[in-house]
Amino acid sequence: MVRGMTTREIEFRLIDHQSADGELLAVDALGIISSFKDITYRLTRSVAARSGLGRTDAVLERLATVRVGLRNGSTRVVFVVGDQDAIIDPVSEQVDATFWAIVEGMNNNERPPNVSDTVADSVDKLVIALERAAPQVEVTLPGHGPRTLHTKMLRRDPWQRQGGEEAGEVSVHGVLEMVDLHTARFRLRDAAGNAIDLLGVAAPDEAARLVGTRVVATGVLAVGQGTQHHRMEEAQITPQESLESRLGLQPPPGPDELRQRALNTPVPAAVDISDEELDDFLAEIRA
Repeated sequence: MVRGMTTREIEFRLIDHQSADGELLAVDALGIISSFKDITYRLTRSVAARSGLGRTDAVLERLATVRVGLRNGSTRVVFVVGDQDAIIDPVSEQVDATFWAIVEGMNNNERPPNVSDTVADSVDKLVIALERAAPQVEVTLPGHGPRTLHTKMLRRDPWQRQGGEEAGEVSVHGVLEMVDLHTARFRLRDAAGNAIDLLGVAAPDEAARLVGTRVVATGVLAVGQGTQHHRMEEAQITPQESLESRLGLQPPPGPDELRQRALNTPVPAAVDISDEELDDFLAEIRA
């Protein structure tokens, strides 16, 4: 069932779960809701970046809005996704298609090639939540489904990072070198000369003003393999605090300040010496 012009319903029907019809343990509900919300938001950002839409964070937040309800019929967890006030949603079709590819991938224990690491991290959490919640889960969304997932058969490893990559938030210091506002993609060069691609940067317009300066990028870092660059997804970029500021020291004065200080310094008073004192002084120098 589709609601409104730019919202749609995505349903998880939990079969043979332990709670009464229309109910769900809070811990199971939170696990499913949290992981689905993360998947929706990250897919929306990813599709917008691939399409070169250059949407602002506020617009993407609204397009990725998720409302949830529990309904009877075993227990149906129904998500209403999208911006109810939008006239058109340019990303929903691709977001839904990618999400359905993820559902098929979960069923076949294969990760689709266009699913990013950050999206896969959230899918991994969804696999855990669904296995805890019910033996079977029937997934339906407009134009697709239903697809029944036997949760004990779901594997986590297709959604986990390979090649020693670490999923976790870190901060990297370096010079911001490149910006593409349409895709919110930047590049940072660290002190060792490593190039780090920054993907899905938050507030890209503000971050663009820092190009050519030293910054701190904070986000999920994935270590590149072979000739691939390291990359950081959903990065937050902030100016790097100066060493003097970190140590609580006053920064050294610049040329303009030194020049102004010299101009403001009073001329020293003249020294009154006699001819005899001057002769003695010159004699000491010649000696």
